[in-house]
Amino acid sequence: MHWTWVIARSSGIVTWALATCVVAWGLLLRTRLFGRVYEGTRILNLHKYLGALTLLFLTAHVVALILDPYVKFTVPMVLVPGLASWQPVAVSLGVIAMWLMIPVSIIGRMLNRWPALNAAFRKTHIAAYIMWPFATAHYIMAGTDAMTLWSLAILVVGTGSLVFLLLSRGFVPLPPLAQRRTQPGAKPIEVQTSPADSQVSKL
Repeated sequence: MHWTWVIARSSGIVTWALATCVVAWGLLLRTRLFGRVYEGTRILNLHKYLGALTLLFLTAHVVALILDPYVKFTVPMVLVPGLASWQPVAVSLGVIAMWLMIPVSIIGRMLNRWPALNAAFRKTHIAAYIMWPFATAHYIMAGTDAMTLWSLAILVVGTGSLVFLLLSRGFVPLPPLAQRRTQPGAKPIEVQTSPADSQVSKL
């Protein structure tokens, strides 16, 4: 087994796990599941850190696939859906997930300097949620280890965690600032906000 294929497989699994954590931490920003143990700033910083790690492992995954001598992926094959000769549907799903993931990571880091990107950030943030089903389908269909017991366990735990967090948004109160801002007819309030608070209200 060539080392590039080992890297491609392992980095792909880690990328999916990290992407799941990114989505999970994004959902945590809209709840108070941790109470006051973790402030919004801490969760937001971890959210950004996990996003950066996800892009790092995604890059390793793509580069390893291009370098692998067995499948012989070309650069267009890993960048354009439908061009791959191996598992074209599964690879296309992964390519779509990649392009849905990248914009929100870039724009999110530019938001503090250019507040005018708020509208673009909201749209790309929705795309990041849409990314996860595509990435999961790619993992299941293209992953050579996807049906092993340990891999199924990762899939079940990751998917179950996101379902739980999605459901919790309807039962667990929002953080006070976000809750105040989402009340219909609420008057503007002057408060000292942290960068995390301002970004939470945009999610």
